[in-house]
Amino acid sequence: MPFGVLKIMFNVIMLGTLLACSEPGQPVAEVSPTRLVRTLTVGGASDGAYQEFPGKVEASQVAALSFRVSGELSGLPAREGDAVAADQLVASLNDEDQQIRLRARQGEYDQAFADFQRGQSLIERGGISRSDYQRLEATASTAQSNLEAAQRDLDATRLRAPFAGLIAIRHVENFEDISAMEPIYTLQDISTLSVKVDVPESLMIKAQRNQDFQISASFDAIPDRQFSLTLTEVATRASSGTNTFEVTLDFANSGDLNILPGMSVTVRLQSESMTAASGTLFVPAQSVLANTTGPYAFVAIPNADGTATVKRRYVKIGNLTGGGLEVIEGLLPGDQLVTAGMSKLQDGLVVRLGQGAAL
Repeated sequence: MPFGVLKIMFNVIMLGTLLACSEPGQPVAEVSPTRLVRTLTVGGASDGAYQEFPGKVEASQVAALSFRVSGELSGLPAREGDAVAADQLVASLNDEDQQIRLRARQGEYDQAFADFQRGQSLIERGGISRSDYQRLEATASTAQSNLEAAQRDLDATRLRAPFAGLIAIRHVENFEDISAMEPIYTLQDISTLSVKVDVPESLMIKAQRNQDFQISASFDAIPDRQFSLTLTEVATRASSGTNTFEVTLDFANSGDLNILPGMSVTVRLQSESMTAASGTLFVPAQSVLANTTGPYAFVAIPNADGTATVKRRYVKIGNLTGGGLEVIEGLLPGDQLVTAGMSKLQDGLVVRLGQGAAL
């Protein structure tokens, strides 16, 4: 086929294609949809800012039980982990020596008291002098004191629990010779548990005495359970090593879980008036980016048509806490903070807002 005929046929095909593309109702270019962004409404510091501290569970009462006298153990019925009641017998010593001493002191007292009674009848009739009578009285008083001391020594051979609790440690074995004040048991009262945490001075300086703190505890093994804590003690002097202040908190042991002294716990400390006084805002840490100029975040400024325009805000940040990242300058309460997809945003971009939530 001649080259001229081929050229004419090619031109006809191209013309037909262009005419088809220009027919009414066919879009020339497709417009990209407006991007949907996820935002949070920035709130004040009193909207739930908190700090978390590691702590250890302790028993509300701990006592090292020991005998006041020396001797040989003759009974050690309580074992580690046993629950004991207040005034329950938990250990005893061989009391033969104390029994002998008590009988001797009883005889001495009986004799001295009888002599004193005879002296009373004699002095009324003038049968003895006043000085002899006073000597008999002193002897009887001394004998009574010795008898009471011997009775106390006998009672001291019986070791009783001063309060209800659990035997945490048994330090000795039965039939051992023990010395006075040597630890026999460690007794713990776990009906109420304590938690001690070290609070930094940066937080303490903002706190007010008798403030209404909102404090809770959680355990890694049961993350879905929160325990309300009560503030019981606050140290007013910082530790020399860490420059922190020890805070003691209590919570009731419900008994449905085996929470024991020594377990690790996370304490969440929140105070609305204290955090509000700081004048800062808290945002999710991932919502703040940084470039060579400094840290920044994106906010979405609503438009009249239901869309929003993205605006970059450079911010001044503070500490990263359990409640989020402190933003000291650059954001205002009520700002719509973009929390996802920030790397694809730029100033002036028109977006649609996702379901918002208060921060």
